Amino acid sequence: MTRRPELDSMRGILLVLMALTHLPMGLTRFANQPLGFVSAAEGFVFLSAFLVGSIYTPLVLERGIGFVRTRIWKRTRQLYGYHIGLLLFAFTIIAGIGYFAHAQDLRNFLAPFFHSPGWASIAAPLLLYQPPLMDILPMYIAFLALTPLVLQFAARRGWRLLLILSALMWIAAQLQIGQGLFDLMAAGGYPLPRDAWSSFDWFAWQLVWMTGLWLGSAAVRPAAAHPAAAASGSFSLSRKVQRGATYILVGAVGAAAVLLCARHQIGGFMAGLDLNGPLTSKWHLGPLRVANFALLGFLAHRFLLPLLHWLRIGTLELLGRSSLQVFTAHIPVCILVDGLLMSTAPMAVPLQSALIALTLGVMLLVAWRADLPRREAAARRAGANAPREHRAAAPRVSVRQTVSLMPD
Repeated sequence: MTRRPELDSMRGILLVLMALTHLPMGLTRFANQPLGFVSAAEGFVFLSAFLVGSIYTPLVLERGIGFVRTRIWKRTRQLYGYHIGLLLFAFTIIAGIGYFAHAQDLRNFLAPFFHSPGWASIAAPLLLYQPPLMDILPMYIAFLALTPLVLQFAARRGWRLLLILSALMWIAAQLQIGQGLFDLMAAGGYPLPRDAWSSFDWFAWQLVWMTGLWLGSAAVRPAAAHPAAAASGSFSLSRKVQRGATYILVGAVGAAAVLLCARHQIGGFMAGLDLNGPLTSKWHLGPLRVANFALLGFLAHRFLLPLLHWLRIGTLELLGRSSLQVFTAHIPVCILVDGLLMSTAPMAVPLQSALIALTLGVMLLVAWRADLPRREAAARRAGANAPREHRAAAPRVSVRQTVSLMPD
């Protein structure tokens, strides 16, 4: 699959929104679900699954499931290493500051660890204890580890049964199957409380991952089936079909606008709706949230992604190319800021601006460092493709100097 810079930019936007949501400041309420009952987390998980499906589906057909399994599990081990690094940071630095500096908010952040340090230290590497802000990555790791089985099944028998099972599992999540399983664990003697487990209901959120995998897989198949249409960029549609697509687009815009107003309580739309109720629950992925995400995903595909492809915003693309490293790096900053400043008086605007600059600066630094091998490879390719006489006349410079002259 050819790299699509607009998807990198989209992931960059989602990373910035997540970072702003996790910081304790006035801007948080605007960054958290700004366009309706959809957070940046849904988009981040979906886009990640979409890319996995679009990249590895052709490889399953060309190289076999063994090759794909090796590649995906290698990536899973790398992400698990990030998770272990975050746990070590939390159980040493965060816990140390909370204990010795009597920082109550940090102690509350690691309350299960302070209550049962032995159990917490065993459960956390097993993904059974997840401190706040550190629960997206374990869910991602679990979904990614199971992806080779999903792709293997889809290659042999198609996606229909997988999608039906995913929908049934999501329905079970709405019926609190996760809480029921935890109650069984507690009855068996598991000592950690329910809030030590992930805020995200994995039985519900697998729907986002499975849908992303399916659409990513489907995205690479039309080009193979219809090379002429893929080369021209579109299929020839009848006027009736085009008219129907226009009606769908107008309806999607109208429905998304209504949900946007309901989310921010504008104009009295859905005035009686419980913004934290079962229909809109973020953690259990309520039905209205699923519908809202589908609408926004459709509109982003039609409007936002083409715009980002045209704009080519290098900073956002840089963040998106190393999204998981960047996501991991922003968590310690947000935890420390939340734990040390959450209970203070409202922060002045200059302090809020400094914290935003610090967080985004750390994210950009990590992205720049993670992107260095790609830039060095691009520099080597540029040198190899240069005309021979130019290469002979060119002065000898280091790779790092060459990279510094190349645009992002």
